[in-house]
Amino acid sequence: MTDFLLSNDFITGIIAFLLVLIPAVIIHEIGHFLAAKAVGITILEFGIGMPPRMVKLFTRGGTEYTLNWLPLGGFVRPLGEGVVSQMGEEATEEDREEAKRRGIANAKSVYEARPWERIVFMIAGAMANFLMALALFAVVALIGLPEIVGARAHIVYVAPESSLYAAGLRSGDFIEKIDGENFADTDALFNRMASADAPFQLTVARPEGESTTALTLDVTSLAASGETTETHPIIGFVAPNSPADRAGLQAGDLVLAFNGTPTYVFPDLQAQIADSIGVRSTITLWRDGETIEASLVPRVNPPEGEGAIGIAFSVADTAMLDTTNGLAYTPGPDQQTMQPQPLSVAIPYAFQQFGEVINIIASIPAQVLQGTADPNMLRPIGPVGVSQAGAELLRESVSENRPMIILNFIALVSISLGLTNLLPIPALDGGRILFVLLEIVRGRPISPEREGLVHLVGLALLLSLMVVVLINDIAHPVTDLLR
Repeated sequence: MTDFLLSNDFITGIIAFLLVLIPAVIIHEIGHFLAAKAVGITILEFGIGMPPRMVKLFTRGGTEYTLNWLPLGGFVRPLGEGVVSQMGEEATEEDREEAKRRGIANAKSVYEARPWERIVFMIAGAMANFLMALALFAVVALIGLPEIVGARAHIVYVAPESSLYAAGLRSGDFIEKIDGENFADTDALFNRMASADAPFQLTVARPEGESTTALTLDVTSLAASGETTETHPIIGFVAPNSPADRAGLQAGDLVLAFNGTPTYVFPDLQAQIADSIGVRSTITLWRDGETIEASLVPRVNPPEGEGAIGIAFSVADTAMLDTTNGLAYTPGPDQQTMQPQPLSVAIPYAFQQFGEVINIIASIPAQVLQGTADPNMLRPIGPVGVSQAGAELLRESVSENRPMIILNFIALVSISLGLTNLLPIPALDGGRILFVLLEIVRGRPISPEREGLVHLVGLALLLSLMVVVLINDIAHPVTDLLR
């Protein structure tokens, strides 16, 4: 059943919407609600979504709980205040009579509260979102944080005539254990293999799945590599129609030399290419046990991001070539295990993660001014975009059995919701706080009519922006950025 639901994009998006956005909105409004109770402000309505109203769910403690049609957030409606602004005296008195009918004695509107009480009420939603994020980060740590337990060796090539091939090792394999034990790095693995004085077993993961295979090697047929192992750059990507592409270079090739000068690490190769711009050059490659020479001309003005010959590093950067045993390999991704953490670790971890998210968000304006910001990071995302991203991460979380993936995303959304509401924009909490601060500075409140007009215009602009964002999320799904 779970596989069926998560294989349907629409249903998964709905589940992600309910799992990611609704809790963050409810927590935000609960923050306002609890703060209102703390300072004595009367709340007549607790709404999920924005009006028009869909249905009244129930009434408790004099507060109506409602579900509304526009899934753009939520609200609490204090006595004497509409969704956008303060009501007039007549409407406020009608609210006060309604509060009495609901059994609320000594009803108090927002504008009857002292300025500091209003600020507490307005800021509480964001604070609740931040607390929610901290709690989720702590839960992630309690479930388990990744800890490195060993290295992997990725086999790029193994010669068919070698003893390693005869034992069953194949190109693309990942060696994970030797005699059932993890190893610290590839040097430790191959040193142990070369110094073994008895047959040993390698635990190997095949690239097509998680299954492992145990290979037994007879050390009498395995030669010590010694000084015959060399390190060379390994090509990770070749740009189409680039000099490298036209010369026949391929991803996975090891670069042995450039213009006859050996290359051991990528900086060597980059320096040699830079010295040969516009000059026909020879590049010596190693591919599947064979040495190949190709000719190319490094470009003077290459396209942005491609470089002079159009190659990119492999993730591993360099590969080790063991000519004695007919083997080429690179360090593979580390082996990790999820280790549950005690509360004494989970709480500091939660604050650390929260701080990192805030720092990343706070750095965006400076990146914009410097022109270094990733355009994808600046794209506004609405409820549809959040649901799209949430659906993708929910699928990943379920398929990998790692709930921390979706929990981290919910925490991120909760922080974003809190920060967005604190922006000094009319109709948002930050805009309302700004009017309270102006009142404190002026010594008297701004007229409710003027403030209400500002908030009404702000809400109209926000709704217009939301429509544009909604259309963009549908036309250009956020999931395209995640792949």
